[in-house]
Amino acid sequence: MSRQVILLGDKDTGHGSHPPTAVTSGSPTVQINGRPVARQGDPLAPHRKPGGSSHGRRIAKGKATCLVDGKPIALSGHPVDCGGHLVPGAGSGVTVG
Repeated sequence: MSRQVILLGDKDTGHGSHPPTAVTSGSPTVQINGRPVARQGDPLAPHRKPGGSSHGRRIAKGKATCLVDGKPIALSGHPVDCGGHLVPGAGSGVTVG
């Protein structure tokens, strides 16, 4: 199954009552359409459950056979460490099988 490459600014699904947030950092050397490619370990903006405290988040998984700067590339559907999954935006259009 092919999945779309995740880029800086793409979001996740959120989890429970925690809202989705965007990927805030990506590759310093590889870009698609001028946007850095996201990799395993790259951060998303912290999010907060209504009435609760915020917490940081990172991309929990990448495609181990497709490395960018020595890190697995992040693809649509890959998990975020605190819950939720990555969702591609309108920027990449590049898929990896």
